[in-house]
Amino acid sequence: MSAVLNLKYPNRSHRKEIILPKESNYLAEFLGIMMGDGGINNLWQANITLNFIADAKYSKYVTSLCKKLFGVLPAVRKRKTSNALVISLASTSVVDFLVSQGLPRGNKLEHGLKIPGWIFKKKSYQASCLRGLIDTDGCIYIHKHIVSGKIYKNITLSFSNHSPELLSYVVSTLEKLGIMAYITGRGTEVCVYQEDLVAKYLKVVGTSNIRIGAVYKKWRDARVV
Repeated sequence: MSAVLNLKYPNRSHRKEIILPKESNYLAEFLGIMMGDGGINNLWQANITLNFIADAKYSKYVTSLCKKLFGVLPAVRKRKTSNALVISLASTSVVDFLVSQGLPRGNKLEHGLKIPGWIFKKKSYQASCLRGLIDTDGCIYIHKHIVSGKIYKNITLSFSNHSPELLSYVVSTLEKLGIMAYITGRGTEVCVYQEDLVAKYLKVVGTSNIRIGAVYKKWRDARVV
């Protein structure tokens, strides 16, 4: 069913017809993506900025997710001066909808973002939103440290952000899923250190970004004797 949010312009011809998505795992994941790497800088456009190289395949998933949710295909362009890939939804109605879902216009930290209450209705919604956040502002990496002259390697799941709201959400959601997580001393990073817990995250929450899962797969395969 298509509808138009009529918050800015009285004349419907000024707006594209879009689908207004209902509460779902897909929408929860998309909002996580927007809260992670997304932004709204004006009245008519919502952008998601990814890495042109590392997130090449993921960008196709995000583009198809936009189409699935809103019924419109976003524009995709690479910035000439960097490896940034920008996915743009040019629609005032989409922007109004996202603002109604807790995403502010302008600087997300200065104006504050809020995770919509409906996401807390179901664990699957919470996990989907978490997946969107970590697929954009997270990573899995190999942490090396030396003890008594011996090198040890551990796999770590990390989420970095400066929003207290998002950091708290990531930690609490991981704990609900039985995954112990820590906010580092810098206060801007959430880490999951144990190999079995990283594996549990990938099994329970999963990832739509091949970049996230590839490091764990390489780690797991290297440890198979």
